[in-house]
Amino acid sequence: MSRNIHNENSEYTLRVSEFASLCNTTRDTLRYYYEQNILVPWKNPKNGYHYYSSAQIGSFFFITTLRQTGCSISEIGKIIHNLSRDGIEELANTKIREMQHEAYLITKKISALQLGMWILGKYTSHKPGVPFTDVMPPMSVFSSPISDKDSSFHTGDIASDISAHITRTSRDDSLPMFPAGVTIDYEDLKAGKYVYNKIISLSFLPADNIGTFPLPGSKAVLCYQDNNSPDIEKTYRKMLSLINKNNYRVVSDLYSISLINLYDDARNHTYFKYLFICVE
Repeated sequence: MSRNIHNENSEYTLRVSEFASLCNTTRDTLRYYYEQNILVPWKNPKNGYHYYSSAQIGSFFFITTLRQTGCSISEIGKIIHNLSRDGIEELANTKIREMQHEAYLITKKISALQLGMWILGKYTSHKPGVPFTDVMPPMSVFSSPISDKDSSFHTGDIASDISAHITRTSRDDSLPMFPAGVTIDYEDLKAGKYVYNKIISLSFLPADNIGTFPLPGSKAVLCYQDNNSPDIEKTYRKMLSLINKNNYRVVSDLYSISLINLYDDARNHTYFKYLFICVE
């Protein structure tokens, strides 16, 4: 990383501009690395010019890689000048774990948007308020129980439960946050008792069977609901009718996903829900 005095005439032949071009970097970056003593050129004592060795190209990209992993200049200096091989491996493994975690978080965000857009994309294929049967892609579910199920008729009744669910998902990177919604127990649904029993979040990421679990079935009776659809209780009854008509065996609660709540141009509140029940 520093010059080899014995080979200075034969090894250090690249001018700063040449070395910068080969490394696709700038003279300012090289000057900064020089000032920080992590990539030191040879200084010709006759003319004061700096020269680099072609062997230092590898050093430059080693430094670049370390910076891309989040290492500070101070950490890089310690690696170059002080750390043993074991120390370098320990630091590298730490950075690898950090980057793997960052990659997971990015994948999680991508998955959330893909699932949300998949739900929204299917909307144009079916009329709101009209149930249909479809095959569900693999999904995982995270759920939180509602504290007072018998009094949970509206989202306003479960505001504290929603807050607790969101708090938990925001603190645990393994849990999905969006898309989210509620469930109604199937037996309550049949009895016309439309009370929520759980807060749920969905994900395209595989279930870990600890905090998240796979959907209990790949086939479902589904329906879209918006502010222009018939009364939602009428939609519930239509979904039950389709289940009975096809002699489906129900294997889940009713999932109600609140994907989008918006205001239109007239400032009227609109909503969009995705309802489904897993069946066999």
